[in-house]
Amino acid sequence: MFELVPYALLTVIVALLIDRFVGEPPNALHPVVWMGKVISFFDKRISRGHPRRERLLGALMALTVILLFSFLVLLLMALVRYLLGSLVWAILGGILLKTMFAMAAMGKHTEPVREALLAGDLELGRSKAAMMVSRDVSQLDKEHVISCAAESAAENTVDSIFSPLFYFGLLGLPAAVAYRASNTLDAMVGYLNDRYRHVGWFSAKLDDGTNFVMARAAVPFILLALFILGKDWRAGWNASKKYHDQTLSPNKGWHMSAFAGGLGIRFEKIGWYVMGDGPLPSDPEVLRDTIKVMTTASYLFVLAVVVPLYLLVGVEAQVFLEDLLLGFIGV
Repeated sequence: MFELVPYALLTVIVALLIDRFVGEPPNALHPVVWMGKVISFFDKRISRGHPRRERLLGALMALTVILLFSFLVLLLMALVRYLLGSLVWAILGGILLKTMFAMAAMGKHTEPVREALLAGDLELGRSKAAMMVSRDVSQLDKEHVISCAAESAAENTVDSIFSPLFYFGLLGLPAAVAYRASNTLDAMVGYLNDRYRHVGWFSAKLDDGTNFVMARAAVPFILLALFILGKDWRAGWNASKKYHDQTLSPNKGWHMSAFAGGLGIRFEKIGWYVMGDGPLPSDPEVLRDTIKVMTTASYLFVLAVVVPLYLLVGVEAQVFLEDLLLGFIGV
């Protein structure tokens, strides 16, 4: 597989360059949006009122969505490599990989919040923050608006960057797609309200399982990023140990509290959790600091884990599955 190494590297480089300089594709062309539409299609057809049946159908929905999109991407990549060669295969892989993670996008979401608050426009800041979180922000003060935007960026360091890239490194692009489908399912149906308590049960548990390792493995990279940026990495580690169990999720508290501690602030979702020993953030510049830590930690992770793992394991696994599929369909 040595001959595939340059192409494997090209895939990663293309994905990172698109993320940095181009950003997200239009919704009409975004695979994650397509995932959402398929999930919505199935969700609307699951009748409520029978908890055990809801759980069964919810699990079948999740497995169908995950397997469908993973299979389609595997088939596409296999045919492209067979018909168009490894160069086109690598470039297309990079384009598709980019849609499975979102690094630069987080800064594009937090920056409007920062700018609005620096201009003294709390209402605009709230409306921009509302685009990042599901909680009601209409009554939040400035400090809680900053906190919720920073929390969102910190939380998505794992959900939107570390985990999809880890699975890509481990088993190739289809695994990244499978993870993103699982995470999208959790984002859409993994709630404890009456409508989704049972339908979304499997999706929520699956998301907890797929993020379990990365939520904890991300912490050393966050601490290293804090150190590189001159922040208090020791406080980040202490906060992670102290506050990791504050969220309903078994995962999110680990990396979120590392951000809060390292930045010397407190994250607070009123009535739900508090993380960090510092004060609530009053300076909107905290949002830029959060993005700097997130970005630095993410690039460190790509260099130290994703690239070596993909070169050693992931690309071979992906090509093996592609060849297996091509043989099965008689190509």
